[in-house]
Amino acid sequence: MNKSKYISVKSSQSAFTIVELIVVIVVIGVLAVITIVSYTGITAKANIATMQSDLANAAKKLNLYQVADPSNDYPADQAAAIAANVIKPSPNMDYTYYGVDNTSNPKYYCYMYRKGTDIWAVDGNSRPTKGACLQNMITNGDFRDGTNGWGAGDGSISVVDGILNYNVVTLGTTASYIVQNLRANMTVGNKYYVKADIKPKYSNSTRFYVGSYISGQLPIPNTWNTYSEIVDNISVSSSQPRIVHYTSTNYVIGDVVYFNNAMLIDLTAVFGVGNEPTKTQVDAMVAQSPNDWFDITAKGGL
Repeated sequence: MNKSKYISVKSSQSAFTIVELIVVIVVIGVLAVITIVSYTGITAKANIATMQSDLANAAKKLNLYQVADPSNDYPADQAAAIAANVIKPSPNMDYTYYGVDNTSNPKYYCYMYRKGTDIWAVDGNSRPTKGACLQNMITNGDFRDGTNGWGAGDGSISVVDGILNYNVVTLGTTASYIVQNLRANMTVGNKYYVKADIKPKYSNSTRFYVGSYISGQLPIPNTWNTYSEIVDNISVSSSQPRIVHYTSTNYVIGDVVYFNNAMLIDLTAVFGVGNEPTKTQVDAMVAQSPNDWFDITAKGGL
């Protein structure tokens, strides 16, 4: 009787070790990061290209509109520009702005897109460039229209040669100030840039008031002093912003304090929450066009 011989074969299968699994996971993670970064970069470039193209097209249409207009004006505001089919704000943008000044010479506009932290704008003097339209919320900030829009506390005001003269007529414990009421146009929680020039007779404290007092600087007497601040803790009141200079010490009735170039810019509206520039950065943007910030919207680049 033959006995069959059965040979038992034991197969072995190799498995991934923990180290190998970790290596695979790391490689997958690296590839994912590369993909995300590449996609983000491509998307950002696409957004910028779209902004540049749309702004360039808008600039052409705005110039054609001005040529055809009987008064040689640009559209009076964003609603008019949209109605005339001159600009078409993109729903894909986080913020769109159009501002115009048809009283300046030459006439001027500024049109801006923001997507995330990318901001591009075109104005009446240039091609689309990286930068922002910065609107001075204060009207008649350089007093070209006299005292129009301005009030005063504890004194009287007049404008001589484009300079606001604050005439001390009473002395006391209350602050002496010039004020413009912008309550309806301000948003609690937003960051604002405020700026003004003042030439006092004495080195008494000078402050801004935008819901709360800020600055508190001591100016150099009998010379022009420039103040600028970022305000991020406003609580909107009925009378602001105020430019305050204390005249209860040293001053006598009949003394004069001089003011000029008052500005208020809503940085949060333009740049977005968390992306607002610093005071130094806004100072630099304002300095790019020192004569263009009053009653119009000027363009400044970071």
